[in-house]
Amino acid sequence: MRTFFKNIGPGPLVAAAFIGPGTVTVCTLAGVQFGFTLLWAMVLSVIATIVLQEMTVRLGLVTKKGLSEVIRQELSTPLVRGFSIILILSAIVIGNAAYQGGNISGGVLGLETLFGASSINLGHLQLNSYSLIIGVIAFVLLYTGNYKIIERFLVFLVILMSLAFLTTAILTKPNMSALFKGALIPKFPEGSTLLIIALIGTTVVPYNLFLHASLVKEKWKAVSDLSYARKDTIIAIALGGIVSMSIIISAAAITSAEVSNAADLALALEPYLEVLQNTF
Repeated sequence: MRTFFKNIGPGPLVAAAFIGPGTVTVCTLAGVQFGFTLLWAMVLSVIATIVLQEMTVRLGLVTKKGLSEVIRQELSTPLVRGFSIILILSAIVIGNAAYQGGNISGGVLGLETLFGASSINLGHLQLNSYSLIIGVIAFVLLYTGNYKIIERFLVFLVILMSLAFLTTAILTKPNMSALFKGALIPKFPEGSTLLIIALIGTTVVPYNLFLHASLVKEKWKAVSDLSYARKDTIIAIALGGIVSMSIIISAAAITSAEVSNAADLALALEPYLEVLQNTF
């Protein structure tokens, strides 16, 4: 067990990166609107993510270079290389800005659900207190450059979320036949196209490829460590997929409440969690 935890690498960071507020919201809407029907899209997304991230892990561990460095070196034509670098940088900057905005908004939503709204009035400007706190914490962690703190916290968080949503999904007593059909047989119900795209897009995250390639070469130094890196990647992403699918399953059980975001889901699932609380 000690060896297992010692060899935990950046996998949990990658898993936590795609289990954001957007993922929770999209999975919630998929479950509420279409039940188990779109589970196949999440299964496909998780498999694709494992394949892509494993390729990135091999690249980072063998070459000891980040993905952007390899792209810059392998593209010999200056025009193509310059265009690719600009495109990648633009995608990463815009994507990360949008993603971080979603993360902060999701954090604010969760804190407001727990503690109520809180804001600071600066004349005509009103600033949400929680967004300021979250932003400062994120800045300090990034400024110190010690991602190990984030990594250890996210290992705990991914495991906790996996247990919480998996337990909730079990408590809803889903129809197993319908569940397996939804997970294994692709269907495209009317009006589901955007949600299918969102499920794939929120799981197969392009900038995770750059993140993973850069971090893996810091965690492991020898090519012989590739087996550890693969296990770390597969287990972490699989757990992330279980969390996402459990959210869909849990949301599918909600029929009486109006659910449009993660906070609504938490309130709607409260009766199931009360059952668990009373049991223990």
